Amino acid sequence: MRLASSPAPRAALVLAVATLVFSPAAAADGFPRPGVYRGATAERAGVAIRVSRGRVTLLRVTVRRYACEVLGEIGPLALRVAPGAPIGRDGSFSFRGGELAERWTVRGRFLRRGRLSGALRVRGQAGIGHRCASRRIAFSARREGARR
Repeated sequence: MRLASSPAPRAALVLAVATLVFSPAAAADGFPRPGVYRGATAERAGVAIRVSRGRVTLLRVTVRRYACEVLGEIGPLALRVAPGAPIGRDGSFSFRGGELAERWTVRGRFLRRGRLSGALRVRGQAGIGHRCASRRIAFSARREGARR
């Protein structure tokens, strides 16, 4: 089957496909544009997320309030993780990890115009098994260089 026999229709077809694949709208619908997204948490701490090849490849964030049953506040807690978490077609992602003292869960979604929103939570144990937990902490960020 031949789609186009002359150079002009072929060029138009190539241009149409390239526009769909590389347009910001197409990137926002599935995989966000690569780069660093910076913003803040509801605790007014900084957050940075790096995206590369359709994956969240780095998260840096500080949890200011991390309370334990007997010990009280033991925050702030600085997290720096390289999850390699895949980003879904709808722009969503989630990952969890950590050790017994600090288990963290992160969920988020990339939105249009280079924006991102999500939430994280840390739970764990300190000392001789005292339970510790942060609240659910919302965050938002914007891709560096994205238009407002």
